[in-house]
Amino acid sequence: MSAAASHPRIELAASPPCEAFRPRFNAPRGARTAAVVRPPAAVVAPTSRAAIVAFIASAALIGFATNLSMHLLNLRMQSLGVSGSGIGVSVAIQALGIVLAAPMTKYAIGRYGVRQTLVAGSLLCTATLAAFSVVTDMFVWNALRFVFAGGLALLFTTSESLIIARADGGNRGRVVAWYATALATGTSAGPLLIALIGIQGAAPLLWGALIFAWASTPIFAYLRRGEGLTPVVRKSTFATLRIAPIAFLSAFVFGIADNGGMALLGVYSVMTGYDYTSAVAFAAFATVGGILLQIPLGYSANNRNPRLVLICCAVFSIFLLAVLPSIMAHKPLAFGAVFGLGGLIEGLYTVGLICIAKYYRGLGISSANGCFISLCGFGELLGPLATGASMQYLGAEGFVLALAAVLALYILLIGRISDVQRAAIPVPAPAGALAVRARPAPG
Repeated sequence: MSAAASHPRIELAASPPCEAFRPRFNAPRGARTAAVVRPPAAVVAPTSRAAIVAFIASAALIGFATNLSMHLLNLRMQSLGVSGSGIGVSVAIQALGIVLAAPMTKYAIGRYGVRQTLVAGSLLCTATLAAFSVVTDMFVWNALRFVFAGGLALLFTTSESLIIARADGGNRGRVVAWYATALATGTSAGPLLIALIGIQGAAPLLWGALIFAWASTPIFAYLRRGEGLTPVVRKSTFATLRIAPIAFLSAFVFGIADNGGMALLGVYSVMTGYDYTSAVAFAAFATVGGILLQIPLGYSANNRNPRLVLICCAVFSIFLLAVLPSIMAHKPLAFGAVFGLGGLIEGLYTVGLICIAKYYRGLGISSANGCFISLCGFGELLGPLATGASMQYLGAEGFVLALAAVLALYILLIGRISDVQRAAIPVPAPAGALAVRARPAPG
């Protein structure tokens, strides 16, 4: 199965027709002043640890349900006799749906607010997932999968944007690193539930729908009524790319390397002589590395220049890829190398998110996050095509050469990209403060 749609990142993010969003709280309608007033910190504490933990838990649940549903849908298609190419097309349709929907989520947030956007995402996911239990026609199936992707984009964009919005200069690296760790853990654990619930009948799909319905509950518990992501600057969604391009380039390269590399590690190991049991363990070590190394990488990016951390991730990844063919016969060394490789590749996403949190605070987190996720998803679509073609013509060596070439080009580009365009950034609100927007009294 392609990991294109099983990866949570292409199942994620975006904000209203404005680029800039920051936490807000709408005052009661009876307030007569239109001035912006900041409430006491004791009344509104958007960066409280409990709220951050709740938002991260919600995102982990969404990741769990997403990867569970990805494997479940693909296995059910296989049981219905659908060909491998048919399954691949269905996965690509879902991935494309997320790529298209992620930047549009900002309009839903701007028009209906955070709560309503999360509810809409949950309803889309639960309803479409339940509907798969009575659908066998592949045209209808793929149409439902496209709609399902829209619900995933709403959920992931909104939840991830809320987390990033609450990461300030003091806790940015820690919050994003713990988020990435929780998301990777939830995503990895999702398919394990299939061993308990199976794939036949309506029950497994209803379990997935129920988890999607529960996923946003922690956010609702800590999101104050009227709190949202307030527009400040009106710009095109993709105009945000010019402010911190290294973040978006990192998302794109991560998508290529993750779905075109980490997802094919098992295939590569079999081509080099591993049996299937060893191949599964080989890929699992990369997953564990992707979970455990995000916290140190996040702390490093918070205390140092994120560009330097991203370059180090890419350089050391190329080094591990270069030595991998020569150490595949020595399993302890190979497993250690792939552990580091999985963590460093995942680090491109984690550090890229830290750049979003750092450079778009009070500026356009939802809009920037939508672009970030969309480019990541686009990379997820292209990655397997590039690596697969390289492996077809060059054998197992093609796996290493394709990934190393992508990472080398990434290093070249990230070294030449100019610094953040601070001139385009308005002065943000003080970190951790929620603005109270009072509405004029009617009449």
